[in-house]
Amino acid sequence: MKNIPIVVLFLILSICKHTDVDAQSQSKVNYDSLRIVLEKMYDEDQEIRRILIDSIGLDSPEAGKYFNLMATIDNRNKINIESILVKYGWIEKSKIGEKASEAIFYTVQHTDLEFIQRFFPQFKTLADKGEASPKLCAMMEDRLLMWQGKKQIYGTQANNSLRPDKTYAVWPIENPAEVNELRKKKGFETTVEENAKKLNAEYDPAEKLPAVKN
Repeated sequence: MKNIPIVVLFLILSICKHTDVDAQSQSKVNYDSLRIVLEKMYDEDQEIRRILIDSIGLDSPEAGKYFNLMATIDNRNKINIESILVKYGWIEKSKIGEKASEAIFYTVQHTDLEFIQRFFPQFKTLADKGEASPKLCAMMEDRLLMWQGKKQIYGTQANNSLRPDKTYAVWPIENPAEVNELRKKKGFETTVEENAKKLNAEYDPAEKLPAVKN
């Protein structure tokens, strides 16, 4: 150490000092600021859907422009949530609160198959540890399975591609005999039959997957 020139030694210590500061600054995450951003995204995501369903009506002649607005909001939220997830990962509920935690779910849920596949494993890990909602995680898992052309587990998803008349029906379920018990374990308060009514969808326990188009 005593043979190192003073100037070189100073540079080494200076670099180490800056490295320590950078590491400390990276470890400090402003969860309050993230919570505010996420809660705003939640409000935007849910408000446009509330307007469409409760005020306008999905079959209204006016619905088109609100669907376009919803797509704009969803695309913007996708860009924002991607930057957050890439930087911080799926954030624990204990660090940002219930509403902000749900905001991550809804904004990812309203994206696309590739995006959900990319981030779902993080979500499931946190849900298994109690740091995210098991019920919402079950909903995302069902949607992922449906979009992959597989049977869902919890009966949360309905689709209009199963019937020739394009009426909504609950997507086929892997184990219909046990689905309500599985739902209860994840925190659902309704049966699959009750959920079907809520979705205004038909439910057939023997529903088949649609034929794969070549």
